[in-house]
Amino acid sequence: MKKISLLFAFFTALVGFSQDFTGRISPVSKEGLHRLLLGPEIRSAAQEALHTIRIVDSQNVEVPYVLISNTDKRFSTFQPVSIFSKKMVKDSITSIVIKNTAGIFQERIALQIANTNSSKNYTVYGSNDQRTWYGLITEGQLTGLNSQNSTTVEKSIDLPLHSYQFIKINFKDHQTLPINILNVGVYKSSFFISKPIEISAFKQEVLPKTKNKSTRIKFRAPTAHKVNQISFDIRTQFFSRNARLLVQRTRKIKKREEVIEVEVAQFQLHSENDNTFVLYNLNEKEFVLEIDNQDNPPLQIERVRLLQKPIYLIAQLQPQQNYQLHIDPTLSKPSYDLENFISSNTKVIGDSTVDRFSKSSTESEALQPLAFWQTPLFMWICIAFGVIFIGYFAFGLLKEMNNEDAA
Repeated sequence: MKKISLLFAFFTALVGFSQDFTGRISPVSKEGLHRLLLGPEIRSAAQEALHTIRIVDSQNVEVPYVLISNTDKRFSTFQPVSIFSKKMVKDSITSIVIKNTAGIFQERIALQIANTNSSKNYTVYGSNDQRTWYGLITEGQLTGLNSQNSTTVEKSIDLPLHSYQFIKINFKDHQTLPINILNVGVYKSSFFISKPIEISAFKQEVLPKTKNKSTRIKFRAPTAHKVNQISFDIRTQFFSRNARLLVQRTRKIKKREEVIEVEVAQFQLHSENDNTFVLYNLNEKEFVLEIDNQDNPPLQIERVRLLQKPIYLIAQLQPQQNYQLHIDPTLSKPSYDLENFISSNTKVIGDSTVDRFSKSSTESEALQPLAFWQTPLFMWICIAFGVIFIGYFAFGLLKEMNNEDAA
C-alpha cells in the first residue's frame, strides 16, 4: 500500500505540472487601469478557481488586480477639456472660459490645480454667446489644495443642470494669491454591462431517435465550462415542450460501478417566450439536452446557445510594457491593496485582451528565457522518469502478488 501511495502522489504531481497556463496581454497605449475580459477558455483552464490567476510584467514582477464579476458596474473615465480662454487681472480675478458645445459636462467640472496653501473663492456663469452671462454658482470655495503625495490636487465643481455653450469660472484674487489651473476635464460615466457571452467550445450532436419520443442533443467540449444560461432559437410556430439537462455520474452498487444519467435542470420551451433559461452550478464538459416531443414532430431548432456571465479583471497597466497572465493551480488567493480603491469614481482607461493562451509547457514565446525546469525537454524527462518509476513499482507489486500466491 505504501508503494501505491507513493505512486499516486508522483502521478498527481506530474499531472499538476502540466496544468499551468500562460497568455500574453495585448499592449496598452495609455497608463492607467484597464479592463480585461476573462474569456471561457481562461476560466475553464483555471477550473473557475480564479484566485490562481496572476499577472506579471517583463521583469516577472506581480501586478495587482481586482475581479469584477456577475454584476453590472459603473465606472468614470476622465476626459480633458480645452480651456477656451484664460485672463488674469492683477489683485482682482483669474477668469477661465470653457466651451461646452458637446454638452458633456453639464453637472460637474474637474480641475487639476498646482499645490497651494491657499483656499479660493469663485463664481460660475453660463452663456450661449459670451456676451450675456448668467449666474450658476454665486459663492463657491475650493479648499484642501495641498497634496502630500503629489504636486497637484484634483477638485470638482458641481453645477446646476444647464445647457449653456460656455462656462466661465472667476476665481477671486483680491484676498489670496492666484492659483495655477493646469487642466480642466469631465468624468464620463461608463456602464460596464454584464452581458452574457457565448461559449463556442461545445460541439452539438443530435443523438439517434429513442423509443420515448424525445429529441436528445449531446454537448461536448474538450474541458469543462461553467454555463449560466441556455438560449434556443426555434423555427416551429406553435409549441410547448418540457426539456431537461442530463449529466453522467458514476455510482457504486455493491462491488461494481455503473454510469447513470442525472437530471440537473428542467424547463419548458414555449413559442410565446424568449426561451432563454438560467442554469445554476452547471460546470461540465459533456451533457445531454432531452426534449419531450410527446406525439409531435421534433422541433425545428435553428440554434442552441450556451452563455456565460462575464468576469472582468481590472489592473494598472503601463504602455510599452509586456505583461503575461499565468494560471497556477497551486496558488492561493492573493491580497492586493488595489481592491480598496475600485469604486464608482474609479478611472478606467480602456480594455485589453489575452492572446497566445495555452499550457505553459507548450508556450513558445515567453517574455524571459525559460529556466531548464520550464522547458518541454524537462517535462519529457519527467514523463520518461515517470514511466520507469511506474514500471518499477508495477513489477514489484506483481512480484509480491506472485510470491503471495506461491505461499
